Amino acid sequence: MKHKKKNIIAVSSLLAVFVAFGVFIVFQQKTQVKELFKLNKQLQKEGYYMADFEFRMLGAAYLLDKGEYSKSINTLSEYHNKLKNRDGLLKIPAFNNKQEEIVFFLSLQNPKTGAFIDESVPYCIYWEISQNIINHLESLLDSTSGPLNLKYPLTFLDDINTPEKLKAFLNDISYVGWIASKFPQTTFHFARNILDCTNQDNILERNNLYRFSPEWKYAMLTWMYDFQDSITGMWGPKSKSTGRLLKNDLNNTASVLKAYRDYDGNDLYDDFPLRYTDKLFSNSLKILSEPYPANEDELDEIHEWNLKKVKGFKMILRYLWKDISKKDKQTMEHLLADFVTISFDKYYVKSEGAFSYYPKSKHASADGFSNMIFDDIGAFSYTKQKKLFGESIDSIQNHGIITIENFKPFVQKILKSDMKINSLRFYKTKPDSTKLTENVWAIFYPNNSVVLDVTELVPNLLTWADSTKLSLGNWTSVAKKKQELEKLHIKKPIILLENNIENALAVEEDVYCIGFNVLQIPKFIIKCNSK
Repeated sequence: MKHKKKNIIAVSSLLAVFVAFGVFIVFQQKTQVKELFKLNKQLQKEGYYMADFEFRMLGAAYLLDKGEYSKSINTLSEYHNKLKNRDGLLKIPAFNNKQEEIVFFLSLQNPKTGAFIDESVPYCIYWEISQNIINHLESLLDSTSGPLNLKYPLTFLDDINTPEKLKAFLNDISYVGWIASKFPQTTFHFARNILDCTNQDNILERNNLYRFSPEWKYAMLTWMYDFQDSITGMWGPKSKSTGRLLKNDLNNTASVLKAYRDYDGNDLYDDFPLRYTDKLFSNSLKILSEPYPANEDELDEIHEWNLKKVKGFKMILRYLWKDISKKDKQTMEHLLADFVTISFDKYYVKSEGAFSYYPKSKHASADGFSNMIFDDIGAFSYTKQKKLFGESIDSIQNHGIITIENFKPFVQKILKSDMKINSLRFYKTKPDSTKLTENVWAIFYPNNSVVLDVTELVPNLLTWADSTKLSLGNWTSVAKKKQELEKLHIKKPIILLENNIENALAVEEDVYCIGFNVLQIPKFIIKCNSK
């Protein structure tokens, strides 16, 4: 009996040591990760190439999860010193033309593997960083540059090019241990990313760079479909020991859904109809309702909060909107409005006319440049806006005609209503209700809102994109986002102020005014007559 008690005590003590060691490892790693995020922010501002940053973080997490504690700690420490001392970092040069930029990014390719990263990181890192750079290279192509040709073949993909090899890879990165689950992201991130290769128009096949077989694609879709959690409806990392979902991973769930549904919420495959939509929405809504982080110095938390919000909102607007109730849609509308306001209040750098990705930033960034949801809420498309907020669009109030001297009292009255007016757009001719971003003569902010009207914002963003030396963030291609904004053909209107609005309106014989809320939804129209 004494020996048995001693054995129990010994085992308990050993277990306590392991738990304490695990807690120490997590604390040490997370502390260093916080410092690395601060360096990432600073180095992006200084113009260094940091597109591999987030993936190197996940590489260290992978090593940690596989029990290679010393190697993981050393990897992060060495990377921290490298960033802190700017040792061997690449500074993105000022390019004279797109061809120079193409040459620069092609030079990052590893001749041995074809991946756009060195072999010091785990294999699971290779695809996503390569995909991001290939996307950027594609956005730089024009009629003078011809098709996209890489310097070396993407031979690293051969390691997962059969259903059997693929499944082994997916299982290796999708089932994780307790320590790895304590970080904002896990290597399941890479499982959902390789899912992109099942798309009919994926980046590889579109540019004749690599081709997976139909059997491979079906195996990928089947594995991920079966990996959905039936209790929560979510996707995410699962426990090595129990097989249960470890966290409601909204970031990665949002990325998974695009492989199974189109933007109208229709299933793409008869074999893979989306399941558990009620659970999926309710759990997503809980995450989207989480408040803004209390400590703005915790950049890793800010980073994850931004990702979850943007990707979660886009997921529901694109893939689940037709499945949710009217009440839930109203809840979503309030959450969207709050997020837009926070985005401008915390991230918009007024002096540069663009967004940063982190608060308290003096300069805009590439990832901040893309961190918007205006396109997804239909701010640039009547059809999309009507599909999402049909009742609001149809119930726009027509207030007839008003004289200039009565305009300000009218606006003050409107501001007290439940319309929540953010901006006023003025048109010299009666506007087309389906094209309200066109022919805008002037805008006015009656309550000095921090949220810009998109007719002012888009030209500001394009001006920043034309002037910045930044080309690629942690995942954003400035060139690709710029192309999307240029297609909107929005011209910047005159910005009217409180002290000149009446005089400006009096010069015009007739002016039409439409009031918009922060989601750019039109709420009323009125004709201003100078006579």
